[in-house]
Amino acid sequence: MAVTLHHLALEAAERRPDGEAVRCDGEGLAWAELVRRSHGMAHALRDAGVRRGDRVAVLLAKSLRVPVAFYGVYAAGGALVPIDPKAPRAQIVRILNATGVTHLVTEPGRRASIETLLDACPELGHVLGYDESLPGGVATTSWATIAELASDARPAAQGGGLDTSYIMHTSGSTGEPKLIRHMHSSALAFAEWAAAEYELAPEDRITNHSSHHTCFATFDYYAAARAAATTVILTPAAMMMPVSLAELLEQEAVSVWYSVPTALVQLLLRGNLEERNLERLRWVLFAGEVFPAKHLEALMARWPQARFSHVYGSTEVNVCTRFHLDRRQAPPSPLPIGQPCSNARALVVNDEQQPVPPGTPGELLIQGSTVMAGYWNDPERNGEALLQRPAPGGFEDTWFRTGDRVVQTPDGSLAFSGRADLQVKVRGFRIELEEIEHALLALEPVQEAMTIAVPDGQGSSLLRAAVVCAPGSVVTQKRLLDGLRSVLPAYALPSSIEQLDALPRTPTGTVDRKALAARYRDEDTIND
Repeated sequence: MAVTLHHLALEAAERRPDGEAVRCDGEGLAWAELVRRSHGMAHALRDAGVRRGDRVAVLLAKSLRVPVAFYGVYAAGGALVPIDPKAPRAQIVRILNATGVTHLVTEPGRRASIETLLDACPELGHVLGYDESLPGGVATTSWATIAELASDARPAAQGGGLDTSYIMHTSGSTGEPKLIRHMHSSALAFAEWAAAEYELAPEDRITNHSSHHTCFATFDYYAAARAAATTVILTPAAMMMPVSLAELLEQEAVSVWYSVPTALVQLLLRGNLEERNLERLRWVLFAGEVFPAKHLEALMARWPQARFSHVYGSTEVNVCTRFHLDRRQAPPSPLPIGQPCSNARALVVNDEQQPVPPGTPGELLIQGSTVMAGYWNDPERNGEALLQRPAPGGFEDTWFRTGDRVVQTPDGSLAFSGRADLQVKVRGFRIELEEIEHALLALEPVQEAMTIAVPDGQGSSLLRAAVVCAPGSVVTQKRLLDGLRSVLPAYALPSSIEQLDALPRTPTGTVDRKALAARYRDEDTIND
C-alpha cells in the first residue's frame, strides 16, 4: 500500500512496467522508465543536499520532464512546490522565500528569469535542470547529468504519510498568495477515492488540461497513477485552437477528461466535434465555475456514450462533493454540487457555527481525509479556516471552512448559493477581488479601486475594475494594466479598467459592489 506519492509510481511500474505512464506531443514514457528517470532526479537532489522535508520548487513548462521532477522530489524525501512559469516574478519570489526553497528544478533557456530569482531569493542555492554557470557560486546540475543517474534503485530517503507532499499556491486577499500544504496521506486519500469513484483502469487515457501547479493536476497525475493509467499532457500549443485540441483528443483516444467548463464550451462551439470520433471518452469531469445548462445539454447529446460529473472542492480539500448527471434527463439548472464524497463529511452552519436544517442557507464545512494540513507558516489564517469541533469519544475533528454558502436539500444534496467572501473563479482559477484592488491601489495615481466579476455568456466570468484617480492625473487603461502585470498573473487581470469620478456607495457609505456589477451587466447586454 502506497505511503507516499512516489509509491504510486512504484506500484504502477510493478503492475504495468511497459505501459505508458505519460504522453506529451506524441512522445511517451513507460511506467518503468518514468520511475528510473525520477530516481535519477532523486539521486541528483540528494547529491545536491536535499533532505527529508526540504522544499524543492519545480518551474517547468508542460512536458515529460514534469512528472519526472515531481516523482523525483518525492523519492528524495522533499516537499514539492510547483510554480507557474507564467506567474509574475514578484509572485514567484514571494512563494520561494515564504516556503524557504533551497533547490529549484527548471530547464534551459530561462537564464534571465533565474538570475533575477537568485538576486531576490538568498536561500536558493542550487538549480537543477540547467547546464550553464550562474553568478554567486550557485551550483547547477544539468538534465544530462540527471539522465546519467537514472536507476531502478531509489535513494535511501526517509518519508512518511504525514510528511509534506506539496505546497500549492492560490490567490490571497492581501496580495500574498495562500500557500496550501498537503501531506502525502491527504493526497493519497484523494487519489484512492478518485480512482475508485471513476473506475479508472490501466487502459484509461486521462487528459492533463490544467497547469501542473493547480489542484486539477492531483487527479491528472496521481489518480491516474493509482490505476496505472496514462496521463496525456496537453501543452498550451495543443490547446490554442479548439479544432486542433479535438483532433488531438481523437488521436490520443482519450477516455477521461477533467477541466473547467470553459474549455468544454470552446470545444463544443469551435471544435468541429461532429468530425471527430471520440467514442472512447467515457467520463467528462468539470469543476471550478458555472457550466451553462444549454451548453452542457448539447455536449451530453454530442457524447452520448460518456458520463458527466460535476465535482466541487478547492485546493485545500481537493474534491469533497460530486454530482453525477443522469443521461436520461436534461441537466438541472443551476447544477447542484451534489453529495459528499465517501471520504468526506459536510456540515452547513450559520454565522455562529451552529448546524442549520435542510433548506436553510449556510456556510459549508468539510471534514475528511483529503483536507489539507494547513496553510504554510500561517497560524492566523489556519485559525480562521480550520475549526475544531467535538467528535465521539471526547475527541475533536478538524473542519475546513470553505467560505461557500450552500443549501442542503432533503435528500442530502448540496446546492451552491454564493461565496461568503469576495472570492471568485475565472476559467477555473480562484481569485480574490481584493487582491486585484490591492494591486491597483499600489499604483501611484489610484486613490480608490473596486473589482467585480460579471458573466461572459460562455460559462465563465469577466473581471471589470473601476478606479478613482487623483485629481488632475492623466492615466490610461494601458498604463494601469501594465502596472498590474508586474504583480498579478494573467488570469487575474481585469478585462477593462474604467475611471470614475466616484465609486457607487450604499446608504451606509460602504462601496456598493452590486450597483457596479449591475451597471456592467447592463452595459454588456446593450453591447451584445
